Amino acid sequence: MVYRRLGPWSLALIVLIGIGSSTSRASGINFTGNVETDFPKSDESTQIVPVNANPNDIGQSQWITDNKWVSGWSVKDIRFSWDQKNDVLYVGINNWANPNGVIAPFGQANGNPAGTPETYDPSHLGYGNANSDKSVAVMFSRTDPVNVDQPGSPVMIAGVPADKSKNGPGTDGFNISTVDTTRSDSGLGYMFGKSLMGTTSDSLTGNLAYDPSPAHPQLEFAIKNFSKVFDPTKPFWIEMYAGSGIDGVAGESHISYKVPRLAPQETPEPTTILAWALMSGGIAWRVRSKKRAKV
Repeated sequence: MVYRRLGPWSLALIVLIGIGSSTSRASGINFTGNVETDFPKSDESTQIVPVNANPNDIGQSQWITDNKWVSGWSVKDIRFSWDQKNDVLYVGINNWANPNGVIAPFGQANGNPAGTPETYDPSHLGYGNANSDKSVAVMFSRTDPVNVDQPGSPVMIAGVPADKSKNGPGTDGFNISTVDTTRSDSGLGYMFGKSLMGTTSDSLTGNLAYDPSPAHPQLEFAIKNFSKVFDPTKPFWIEMYAGSGIDGVAGESHISYKVPRLAPQETPEPTTILAWALMSGGIAWRVRSKKRAKV
């Protein structure tokens, strides 16, 4: 067997390959209200959290199914992507399309693609309706310091509260807040606490991209300054709820999941990478020169 020697630039190439590529975004997302368009599987920065494997997993009234509709509470998956340059976490909640490929507005309990509001199914995720408990809530926790396969104490919750007195300043009452664990018996939608949203440059800020509608059916939002609260180079846990306890026509979506890190632990600058490559090439050249001198 013949072992080929590596030339200096071959060694340099190995150094470059070994560094690996970043899993954070190179730029922001221009939201369209279509999660699979905005967070494509082909984009290595996209982290996908599966929720319901089948559109009917949450259960819905038979007349909805007979209409070939799928409830707007039936979530297929949640998608995350972090823009490292601008420190923005992008989140998309991908509710299922109906058999005709049409997506009902997120939160449209009866799945009507036209988004027609009903007394039991108000529009705007119940915003302005004190009797509505429509909610979408994504709770973020760090990993448990003792058991990394379990979530630690919750840090913050983002979305639209079920308790409308906890609405934030964003579209449809979107809020980012502390987590009120004393209300855990009522469910995740009721666990919004003190708002964390501020106005300074280093404050947490965010909003829904759109009020879900037939034109922009899926729920998407952004959280600015995410790394001020979470380290994107480490995994974290999310718990998600989407639904209403009183609409009476469809179930709700739930998930608890460990999200892999959103960025590599170290991303060397291009000049640093080039320096490593040149240094590796120089080392290899000197090794070969010494061997030749001994011959």
